[in-house]
Amino acid sequence: MQADEGTTSTPGGAPPEPSAHRDRRGFDVLFLLQHFSTEAERYADQVRRRYGLAHKDVHALNEVMQANREGRPVRAGDIARRLVLSGSATTTVIKRLVSAGHIVRSIDPRDRREVSLRATEHAYRAGREMFAPMTEEVLAVLEDCGDDEIEVLRRRLPQLTDAVRRAGRRAAEGGPPAASTAATAAAAAAGTAPPAPGPSAATG
Repeated sequence: MQADEGTTSTPGGAPPEPSAHRDRRGFDVLFLLQHFSTEAERYADQVRRRYGLAHKDVHALNEVMQANREGRPVRAGDIARRLVLSGSATTTVIKRLVSAGHIVRSIDPRDRREVSLRATEHAYRAGREMFAPMTEEVLAVLEDCGDDEIEVLRRRLPQLTDAVRRAGRRAAEGGPPAASTAATAAAAAAGTAPPAPGPSAATG
């Protein structure tokens, strides 16, 4: 649920209070980013249901694909930590993805005692099909941007992603809000941290 811009929600139905961050530079951009990520998440929910995938299946598959692209091993324990799942829930997700032909288990060449997960060509093909409409629509907008605008996005979006990741770690640890991070300012203003757009890893 999202509070009005410039306010924070208060318990018990009390009137909202002005956000301590409303006068900070870029405050309004936080809501634009949240709207984008919410719509991206909504799109992912629509298409994953058509392909018979559960919500956690998509996120687990994205984790596997991203690790594969970066050339690093990914194991069941990594999925459990990233998605905050129990061991049994992680096993269930992996079994579903294996049965659907989206991932395979293989012996990790770096440590033959470990089993790594790899996305199949079927998974990449399904990902391209699932997210083709969104890819086409977003690229049409980006193609209308100038080189300077693209460079700003290319440089700043990873930094914002890292900010959200740091905020997530702080939230998991139960620490105080990090006023210095853009992601935590969004959480304070909107009542929830903006979800990371899940489709990115599955698009190609």
